[in-house]
Amino acid sequence: MKGLIKGGAVLVVASGLVFGASGIAGAASTKPKQQSSAKYVKTVCGVYNQLIADVNSYETSLGSLDQGDPTSFVPAATTQTNALLITVRNAETTLKGAYPKISNGKKVGALLATNATEIDSALTSASGQLQAGGIAGVTQFVVGIDTLKVKLSDPFSKVTDQGLINAFQKEKTCKSVVQVTG
Repeated sequence: MKGLIKGGAVLVVASGLVFGASGIAGAASTKPKQQSSAKYVKTVCGVYNQLIADVNSYETSLGSLDQGDPTSFVPAATTQTNALLITVRNAETTLKGAYPKISNGKKVGALLATNATEIDSALTSASGQLQAGGIAGVTQFVVGIDTLKVKLSDPFSKVTDQGLINAFQKEKTCKSVVQVTG
């Protein structure tokens, strides 16, 4: 999950996931809005920080459920997963609702929404496996959730606009999401 960028390297902090976030209202319209680089990175990092916390909380909560008892695990895990899916979809909406005021800004905006989309897809797939029922469904679900973080792409490494990279470096809320060096 490392990538080089002109004039600097952007590294996704290994201790956290790079996701979208809950607690941030989704975009009111379907047409993305252009934002200054400073405002855009604040939006992106705010969304990612919140979702990192939400996903970590979700994983902790799932870990406290008894995987050996499908009759109690399946409904509890389904409820928690559905709640997280709502959070992730709100994050997707927020991330897709903005893009930076740079050359190819819309492409960069779509790129930085990638992780939220990947999480949505993985959670939906894992939830389907859970609904298959029995201990096999529980096992497939748990494996899907446990491997979720390692399956994510690193969209930040593909950012090449130096102004946007500098904005990520300057924004304090980005310190736990992206590390810019060089």
